[in-house]
Amino acid sequence: MDVLKFSDLDLDFYPATEKDFAQVRSLCSDERHYMSSIYHSWLQERNRVVILAKCNRGVVGMSSAHIVNDGQTALMEGLQVAASERGKGIARLVHKHILERVRARYPEVKRQCYLTQHEYFKGFSVLSKQCMVFLRFPSINVPALISEAIGNMKKSGDEYYEAISLQPDDVRSIFLNRTVIDTILPGGRIIQRGSVFKPLESNLDILLKRDIVWRADSVGNTRVVSVGTAPFKDPMGNYIFIIDMFGTDLPAVKRVFLSQLQSLPHLQGDVLCRLSVNPSLSPQMWEFCTKKMGLEKRKQYLKNSYVIEGDIFQTIARL
Repeated sequence: MDVLKFSDLDLDFYPATEKDFAQVRSLCSDERHYMSSIYHSWLQERNRVVILAKCNRGVVGMSSAHIVNDGQTALMEGLQVAASERGKGIARLVHKHILERVRARYPEVKRQCYLTQHEYFKGFSVLSKQCMVFLRFPSINVPALISEAIGNMKKSGDEYYEAISLQPDDVRSIFLNRTVIDTILPGGRIIQRGSVFKPLESNLDILLKRDIVWRADSVGNTRVVSVGTAPFKDPMGNYIFIIDMFGTDLPAVKRVFLSQLQSLPHLQGDVLCRLSVNPSLSPQMWEFCTKKMGLEKRKQYLKNSYVIEGDIFQTIARL
């Protein structure tokens, strides 16, 4: 049976508001989705557009565009479609509509950028690729688990020293360093919980206002840096901890990963971790996390993500 496709005439588009939260939350049923934790802050954020798509059955789609990179790029985030309405062309219409709003409101913005798990890049440039590792903490004392992992590293002869907790001045010094940008950051970009930024002063101003754990193996001669998003509850009641890791030095990546875990507060309930690493390290980090630390794998425990960028006008024409 043919699936009935939506057209522009079937949907109403309007700016999201606080009173829409319950319907927005119903769109984001994925257990790892972060929307519940950031929706309200998105509505208060400068240079951000959040729209909802509604039909006679209620809200069926949403998307957001955040103007970043010194006002040159629309960072596309939060594209969601109601599970019952997927495959009917709603995502295409929502994407087209929000791009048209960006073009009308911010005519100087010509580029769009986003993180995607789909391997379809027609009309886009692929800037980088990361591998996401999905893990679950067993119901044991997390500090004890970390201490055991550190002890095992030392016994096996791995060099171990404490990673550095970065202060704002450290963050600016490291992330604006040309060597770090060219050799450590994936595609010369900072990735944080699905957001993608060029390493610019204005973007660091945005990030430093967020509840982020910044770690590096060292401030001088930096080989690995990471961005940890404060744990949030998903729709299923689990705590989600997202760690974006940059760099390919495996021993340093392990140390910085453990340092991120040490920053976790005591949490009651299941804790899930989404670790993003350079694809060349995903087999080794998978083995370290599951075999050496005893963390448990999730259903889809390894998945690639891509940072892509394209021209807004060309995309609207294709849509």
